[in-house]
Amino acid sequence: MSATRSNPRKLSPSRNNHVLRDSPKTADFDPRNMKTPLAVWCRSDLGAVLNGADISKWLDMSGNGRDFSQGTAADQPAFRQSGQGQRPEIFWDDHTMTGADLYAMLADKGEWTIFVALGQGSTDPGTTNGGNYTNSRNILTASAATGYIGICMVQASDGGFGGGIYNAGYKHTVPSSGGKIAVGDAAIFALYSDSGGIKSRQNGVEGTTGTAADLVSGATTLQLGNMAANTDTGVDFYDGPISELLIFDGNLQSDETKQVEKYLSERYDIGVR
Repeated sequence: MSATRSNPRKLSPSRNNHVLRDSPKTADFDPRNMKTPLAVWCRSDLGAVLNGADISKWLDMSGNGRDFSQGTAADQPAFRQSGQGQRPEIFWDDHTMTGADLYAMLADKGEWTIFVALGQGSTDPGTTNGGNYTNSRNILTASAATGYIGICMVQASDGGFGGGIYNAGYKHTVPSSGGKIAVGDAAIFALYSDSGGIKSRQNGVEGTTGTAADLVSGATTLQLGNMAANTDTGVDFYDGPISELLIFDGNLQSDETKQVEKYLSERYDIGVR
């Protein structure tokens, strides 16, 4: 009997609108069915609207319609058919895409969780400031005049990825000594907030904890690849691949966190501890 993959890697291009999409086939795991509401879900093999070899829009598969888009061709990231785990990925090299209002989508401004699956090949993070967005290569931000949440690359000595928010000062997190990786290594990175503080996980290992604080009302427009506002803070473009993004409206329980990490680990062949 022939075997059929539960998560097929073959894409289905639409002839009419050049959208690469299949209905999400997630075997025994579907993030839309978790106890914590799924606010945004973008996957590199689903909902990628192509403009030649690049991506003009990345559709939200959560059902909430919170897509990312980029109308300027020169600023559109590239689509790669075979990336991390031999699956498609989106590669960013001085590119950006703009999304929905993060502040508006969260019921509790102090309870949220964000996961990104990052393939091998990110470049030198340059001069960074710990887990702060300043002087960092920013993967995902939400910004207006004031207030940010940033998932950003951190300096090599910090061992991979970090992030945080701004609310009367920086509240940020970086990898712990046992969870560091080398520049360019693949990672499943989670940035989250609960009553205990601003926290992170990298490949299943807890990072440091920043002071607890709510997002301020200025943490609005989501942007992939850099920060939408306040570029005078020395922010820089992220250069590297992104395979998947999930944003949850709330703090995941321990079992939910492990479910997401297991799903991403198996899908993209990234080891977690």
